[in-house]
Amino acid sequence: MNIIFVTSMALAGVLFALPAQADNAFQYHNMLPDMLDQHPVVRAADQQRQAAAQEVEGARWQYFPTPSFGVESSNQINRLLDSRMRFARLQQPLWTGGRLTAQTERAKAQASLANATWREQRHNLATRWLELWVETVSAGRRVEAFTESEALHQRYVNRVQARASEGQIARSEILLSLSRLANVRAELELARAQQQQALNRLRQMWGRPWPNSLPMDLPDLQAAAPNAPDPTPEPDENHPVLQKSRAQIDSAQTDVDLARARLSPEVYARGEIIHGDITGEVRKAFIGMSTSYGGGLSSLTAVGSAQSRVESQRQDLEMRRRDLIDLITADQLQGITQMQRARQLQQSLEAADAYLQSSETQFDNGRRSWQELMNSAREKAQLRAQLADTSAQAWLAAQRLRLNTQGLDAYLARPAR
Repeated sequence: MNIIFVTSMALAGVLFALPAQADNAFQYHNMLPDMLDQHPVVRAADQQRQAAAQEVEGARWQYFPTPSFGVESSNQINRLLDSRMRFARLQQPLWTGGRLTAQTERAKAQASLANATWREQRHNLATRWLELWVETVSAGRRVEAFTESEALHQRYVNRVQARASEGQIARSEILLSLSRLANVRAELELARAQQQQALNRLRQMWGRPWPNSLPMDLPDLQAAAPNAPDPTPEPDENHPVLQKSRAQIDSAQTDVDLARARLSPEVYARGEIIHGDITGEVRKAFIGMSTSYGGGLSSLTAVGSAQSRVESQRQDLEMRRRDLIDLITADQLQGITQMQRARQLQQSLEAADAYLQSSETQFDNGRRSWQELMNSAREKAQLRAQLADTSAQAWLAAQRLRLNTQGLDAYLARPAR
């Protein structure tokens, strides 16, 4: 796990901006705990946890005596007897063959399952929050790229119009240059729509008035060579998915114990006080035994059915463990690959920017056409957009890696730097 931790830390990167910008880059982390506490999905899961805890307390009360009171009327007519009989009973189980223990353990397993479900909901929401934040910031960076490209294309269109008015080029080329500008504006509008759509979903998840002028950014990737991936990554053993599967196994096992206990007789002691006889009040004490096998011998088949469910849950746990390992491996490889690609795109962007500046000079000197100039500007915008998406995906893969290998609590304790 040490290699995974180092890899995730390298993928998460460091900031090289001003302190104020550093605060902006970690707004996603500052808002995350509050979102998790207030989200209705988490609150509903928390109520289920409280209900399960109450059921544990209820199961423990089954060890105590059970009181019962009642009144019965008879159609028997006898002047010496009261047609109404009033009674009070108190029955204490002495031996149940493990039924009460199985019921208590089952309630505890259900409480563990409710707790794991609550943790799973928080984990999933945190992952979704990060995905939407990345999507919003990435779209915002694409907007910046295409906004710059629009300004460049507008400037180049103005130059084309000036040259056409001087008779240096055909006036029909103005329409072609305007179509290039229109294409850039279409890309800009698409990026703005994607940004607004992601932001709307993020606000919906927040569920309260969105902070005014909230700066949204991400930490930048560190320009260091990524580490080699761990060939055998392992998920956090307290991961809510695994915890939930283990609770389901425990619950299924208690069903086996409960089914077996129902095959055993129950021994009990009971005391009664009866009013209605001619003698007045009658007090009786009993030691009894009872058993029930259900319809036919259905209790016997219930044991085999419950055992099969236990084995099924064990296989499900193994499947979920493998799925988590696959997810961790995929995020690890994606983060490394995307970071390498981001560095390559950064180099290409720097070269494209230098080429564009050179092209503008050569255009002014008549050695470059306006088509070549616009092509260079378009290539630069595309590289900026690709770099924004690639860097964001590398960062997101690193965050998911931390969540799945270290757990949400460790993730909330401090952001990766």
